[in-house]
Amino acid sequence: ESELARMPPQTPAEILRCELASVYLQLKALGIQKVWTFPLVDRPPQESLMKAAQLLRRLGALDNSDNLTEIGRRLAALPVHPMYSYCLLVSLEFNCTAEMLTIISMISAETPVFMAASRKQKELAPQTKVLMHDDGDHLSLLSAYTEWKKASNRLGFAKQHHLNHTALERAATIRGQLKDLVQEAWGVKSIGSCGGPKNYHLVRRALLKGCFMQTARRDEVNPNSYQTMSTRQIAKLHPQSVLFSRRPHPPCVVYTELITTTKNYLRTVTEVDPTWLSELCPQYFG
Repeated sequence: ESELARMPPQTPAEILRCELASVYLQLKALGIQKVWTFPLVDRPPQESLMKAAQLLRRLGALDNSDNLTEIGRRLAALPVHPMYSYCLLVSLEFNCTAEMLTIISMISAETPVFMAASRKQKELAPQTKVLMHDDGDHLSLLSAYTEWKKASNRLGFAKQHHLNHTALERAATIRGQLKDLVQEAWGVKSIGSCGGPKNYHLVRRALLKGCFMQTARRDEVNPNSYQTMSTRQIAKLHPQSVLFSRRPHPPCVVYTELITTTKNYLRTVTEVDPTWLSELCPQYFG
């Protein structure tokens, strides 16, 4: 009863709990000049709005006067997190938009794809390990989707390789919608591809340039941990990551999510070359 008494009478509104970059961007796209003073029913903390604005400025979606830029208008046209929209925008530069569409769609499905994922990669079923990519989780998601899409019997393929067929179907639907929006809203006539696994380094470069706010370096004191480059938090690779069992760990990674349980973990992680930081993002890592 004492625990029950400490609980809030009702669940706080989602806008008070979620990351606000998407909300901030959509309000700006609707013509709201001063998001700070907009009369929201449940007003989020000022700190959350500041973080959202800072992220959007770093992506180039807002200028220093908090006005929406051309990049911001393009990012607002896609119904995904602005950072993922930015990854798709960057992928045009690297001619790997087809691959990036798949990766963003798989992440946006928000459902685990690898049903047999376990604490140690060697414990995975052999059929599943075939789909894993040595360079990281983003490319493993890309590989799994690509092979599933090519299969004549997709449900059977998913069962054989211990994949979540429902998640893959959801990702395929999201991918189709995003592809249409990229072509219609952005005026992209054809969706470029890097040409397969031999050129996946281009996908990793695009991921780094798009997710530069979510990069981490291997910790110098504890080589089994990482320090995030934006917030300086210490975290370990998630046990389900393809890179978890690699020794030594890659010197630099890009990640999708930082989660906290008993420890901080980086989830959905891909290796990147440390020299790419200053090359691709000189304004932050130069």
